[in-house]
Amino acid sequence: MRYWQCGGGVVPMNKEYSLSELENNLDYRFKDRTLLKLALTHKSLCPGEPQKNNERLEFLGDAVLQIIVSDHLYHQYLGFEEGRLAKIRAFLVSQPTLASHARTLGLDKYLRVAKSAAATRAFERDSLLCDVYEAVIGAVYLDSGLDAARPIILRHLSWLEGKDLEEQLPIIDAKSTLQERLQQYGQDLPTYHTTREHGPDHAKEFVIEVVFKNKVLGRGTGRTKKEAAQNAAREALVNLDFQS
Repeated sequence: MRYWQCGGGVVPMNKEYSLSELENNLDYRFKDRTLLKLALTHKSLCPGEPQKNNERLEFLGDAVLQIIVSDHLYHQYLGFEEGRLAKIRAFLVSQPTLASHARTLGLDKYLRVAKSAAATRAFERDSLLCDVYEAVIGAVYLDSGLDAARPIILRHLSWLEGKDLEEQLPIIDAKSTLQERLQQYGQDLPTYHTTREHGPDHAKEFVIEVVFKNKVLGRGTGRTKKEAAQNAAREALVNLDFQS
């Protein structure tokens, strides 16, 4: 691992990885590569300098993801009502899903963070990887518009195509699935408790635990309480399957 200077901090960088290789992974070539570099620059490197880190691009990329995913679902699943479409969209743009896409692209290898953040391996966290994925999408949008961002995003939705979406709904709406599973053991219902809330208003992160009969079944994080609760329910379902 090499460290090189950028602004007021120190950045971890694997020399073997180049931005050209990342562009190959994205299947997109930037006209203005400074946008890509900015998307990969974490706030720990340039604190208090919003134009030098990726938070503003993250904000933009989140909106681009919402519109492209919404448009795709609207046209692809004509028989689904609004509530079902909203649940699917929430899952597709959730923190764990986007973090998984970030790992597929190898963004954790390119992210530029301060030495203090590198020491804690912050670049492995779902929350940070989700943010950098959104920032890269925002950078692509600024570089070439929605038509350039669309294929990158839809390529990561390909797991939906050619499958019975009904089979995916128990995972997408994990809270309902968990409640149905637990009702097999009686009339008690699981409860959800917020155990942590941190971050600035535009980038809040919530940690929620799901409890059943005084036992914590799962814990989840998310940018909203709804997302965190769904992720807690998903972990609970995994734990129940493991124990059965």
